[in-house]
Amino acid sequence: MQSLKLKHHWICIPMVFFYVVGFAQPNWDLQLLDRMNSAPKRGDGFMHGFSNSVSYVMLATPVVSVGIAWKTKEEAWKYFAIQSAGSIAFNGAFTMALKYGVARPRPFVDHGDMIYKKAEAGSLSFPSGHTSSAFQWATSCALACPKWYVVVPAYAYACGIGYSRMYLGVHYPSDVLAGALVGGGSAVLSQFLTQKLLQRKTRPHRKMV
Repeated sequence: MQSLKLKHHWICIPMVFFYVVGFAQPNWDLQLLDRMNSAPKRGDGFMHGFSNSVSYVMLATPVVSVGIAWKTKEEAWKYFAIQSAGSIAFNGAFTMALKYGVARPRPFVDHGDMIYKKAEAGSLSFPSGHTSSAFQWATSCALACPKWYVVVPAYAYACGIGYSRMYLGVHYPSDVLAGALVGGGSAVLSQFLTQKLLQRKTRPHRKMV
C-alpha cells in the first residue's frame, strides 16, 4: 500500500467540509438521525461506554508511544508520539472553535419529540468532538503505518464512534461528518508540521513494521 500523499488531502478536505456544512439538508439530517436513534433499551450502556472509550484511546496513544520510544530508542516512535500529541492539540482547538462559532443546539433540544437523549452531553452539537477525536487518532495511526491491518481496524473503530454518537441521540449525521473531517485534517496538519520540525525525509513506518 503506498503512503498517503499530503498534497492530495489538502485539496479534498476543505471541499468536502464546506459541502457538508453548507449544503447538508436539515430534513435529510434529521430523518437519518431518527432512523439511527431509538427508544432507550438495555443495550444502551454498552454503546455509551464504547462511545466514551475514545478519550482513553486518544490520550493513551502518545503516552504509550513515549514509553516505547524511551525503552527502544527508536526514532519512529518518538516521531509518532510528537505527531499524535500535536494532532490532539490541533483537533481540540479546531473542534472547540467550530462549536462556539456555529453554536448549533443538540438534536434532542430542538427535536425532543423525535430524538431520544441517551447520554449526557453539553449544549453545543457541531461538530462531534468524540468523532473528531476518533478520526484524528485513526488518521495518525494510518499515516504512521499505512498497512491494511492498521488502517482498517483504526477507521472501523472511528466509524463506530461516529455511529454511537448518533445512536445515543447527541449528534446529527452532519456533526459526525464534520467531526471526521476536522479530526482527519488535524492529523494531516500535525504530520506535515512534525515533518518540518524534525526535518525527516524518510517515512517513519518503515521502522515500525
